[in-house]
Amino acid sequence: MKLRALIRSPLFWILVVAAGLRLSGMFWGLPASDGWDNDGFTPRNFLTALALTWKPGSYFTYPPLHALLMAILDLPSVLLALLHAPSLQQSDVIGEFIKPEHMTWFAVTGRLVSLAMSLGIIGIVSEMARLVAGPRAALFAAAACTLNFALTYYGQVGNLDVPCLFWSMLSLLWCMRAVVEQQVRRFWGAALFAAAAVATKDQAYALFLLSLPLFLALWFALNAWPRAHARAVLLTLLPAAAVALLALLLLDGAMTNPSGFAKRIGFLIGPASQNYAEYAHGPMGWLALLTDMGAYYMRGYGFVAVVLAGAGLWLVWRRRNLAGFLPLLAMISFTLCFNFAALRGDDRFLLPQGVLACVYIGIAVEMIGHARPWLRWGAHAVVAVTALLALHQAIAINAAMLLDPRYDAERWLAAQARPGDVIEVYDRNWMLPRFPHQARVTRVGPGDPARRNPLPGVTEVGQAFSAPRRPRFILVSSVWARRYLALAVPPAPGHIYSRMEVADFRNSDARLYFPQLAAERLGYRLAHVSHPEGLWTAVHIHDSLNESISIYERAP
Repeated sequence: MKLRALIRSPLFWILVVAAGLRLSGMFWGLPASDGWDNDGFTPRNFLTALALTWKPGSYFTYPPLHALLMAILDLPSVLLALLHAPSLQQSDVIGEFIKPEHMTWFAVTGRLVSLAMSLGIIGIVSEMARLVAGPRAALFAAAACTLNFALTYYGQVGNLDVPCLFWSMLSLLWCMRAVVEQQVRRFWGAALFAAAAVATKDQAYALFLLSLPLFLALWFALNAWPRAHARAVLLTLLPAAAVALLALLLLDGAMTNPSGFAKRIGFLIGPASQNYAEYAHGPMGWLALLTDMGAYYMRGYGFVAVVLAGAGLWLVWRRRNLAGFLPLLAMISFTLCFNFAALRGDDRFLLPQGVLACVYIGIAVEMIGHARPWLRWGAHAVVAVTALLALHQAIAINAAMLLDPRYDAERWLAAQARPGDVIEVYDRNWMLPRFPHQARVTRVGPGDPARRNPLPGVTEVGQAFSAPRRPRFILVSSVWARRYLALAVPPAPGHIYSRMEVADFRNSDARLYFPQLAAERLGYRLAHVSHPEGLWTAVHIHDSLNESISIYERAP
């Protein structure tokens, strides 16, 4: 009976469609020793996080909760790798772990977890809309969230953005339930889920910092029930917050590794954020960021979806539904406390607002059903077209993975490279295709090669780009090259060049070498370009999709 009821549920089929939109990424670029998803926590970083979080004086960029989860799920492969390592010395263990068979296991596991959590996010958005406006609004909100293009991408890769958002959304939902159902014990779940979110990725704090205090203040101000039960509410809120904070500090290493924890916080508020800031600090920069955010959502969802989100919010305001304001407060809180602080507008940093807006889209579409027939039919037609355009965008993400230019580069190199040919590269792991076994690969660049993320079969060379070398092939990703090919023109008002971009402008060796290579002045000709193909829109997310690769061959 339960299975029959599940099959008859429209939400079940919405989740089936959402899962289908996430299957192409499961084996994207695999088997391999690393993933093609920029900043992916799996397959590699979770092991490093476990090694450094509690090591005295050391730290890792991200908190350890998701690393612990992945270690439990990947325990069979971890044990297998340890058993096959020649010894337990660090170099031997690392050499065994980065073999493709282990890394592929870790990558697929991480992507499956992201898929499951992204489906959970869709279910949570649906439940939020149900609490505010009923079951029909819940289904429309779930459908809108399914078609969120950024969630489609991050729901099938190894980044931490979806796991962090999953725990955050659970916390917000538990707060809404506590208010709607007048069940204060649910604040315990809200507090612990919020701690889990921050222990997954620190930026989650920004969703709660302003939203929860304002939400609770409004609850007390506008509702007589919490004032009548103030003692019970406070006796739940205060211990829940204290326990959640204690658990977070314990897990993050603040108590067991205070020096390392302090270094991590200093790194996060310093180089990790400020080195990449894209907007000026102050009103001009904030206005430019808001303008770009608006353009981003218009381009992704479309004008109609943005209008629907606004209409849904107006309905919540009109009905004075207090619980319905929490998603909006969380959106504002994240924008002010993270986007305005980090001064960045990347896809992943606009994902929380886009997902939370789906609650209001669902409420607005449900309202259309109560309009006059002629208006209802016309509005439904416009919504259907908007949904089809959003579906096209979501499918384009999967097409980009299936038709990745790196696959074309792999095929071309496999056909052209002879045994012993040297292929020279410069890029980071996630930018690179897999290489033919008969070739020798060298990665060249300034700095200490020992500090690079190693790849099996790749020889690391610490040398200036312009130093004399004679490989047969040179492979350059457009993501890598454009940083040295870009012109240093004045940025638009409110925008700035990040510290990393300024450093690239000052890298005289690279800015001399790569333009000359592109102009074929170094004894190399452009032999092949792997670029996005197909009928789908060329979607670019996190420098990981639809980035071209140029292959140069030594001229006769």
